[in-house]
Amino acid sequence: MPDRQALSDHQLLAASAGGDALAFEQFVERHQGPTLRYLRLLTDAPGSVEDALQEAFLAAWRGAASFRGESSARAWLISIARHALFRQHRRRAGEPDESVPLEALGREAGWGADPHVDLAERLADRQAVRRALGRLAPSDREILLLRDVEGLSGEECAVLLGLGLPAVKSRLHRARLRFAAQLRGVDHGR
Repeated sequence: MPDRQALSDHQLLAASAGGDALAFEQFVERHQGPTLRYLRLLTDAPGSVEDALQEAFLAAWRGAASFRGESSARAWLISIARHALFRQHRRRAGEPDESVPLEALGREAGWGADPHVDLAERLADRQAVRRALGRLAPSDREILLLRDVEGLSGEECAVLLGLGLPAVKSRLHRARLRFAAQLRGVDHGR
């Protein structure tokens, strides 16, 4: 029996599809932390986070044979977890929260101004980052988490969110501007 720690996610899922519970346990151990972090930052409802996480891993166990490897296993699992969480909240995916002109977002983020607050210093402050993320709209928080925290590619985000790549890039750009504005203490509302 090969060392499960040395197996790739694809190999673990293939073994899980064949009924290997220990392989799936290793997959869970490998991805539970990042998936839980993603869900916690996506919503303010802690009870729904644990429920969505449990539902996601149960669905992943049942659907391990359906994993085709077209994206990373992490992207596949996050997609399952995201859908589980959104089913609980009955939110329509892809629905914009608001429409703010790009120029206004740029000003709020500090473009073209001599910032009074050192942004790099604020980014080093974990509490400030957490507060800024918490004040963002869920769709902004989600795209930042997927791209900048979880490191998913633009293409993986597009598939996961059901959007075109240009829409993902635009949403990410606006979310980064809103995040920078929140770090500077500018709250334009959700």
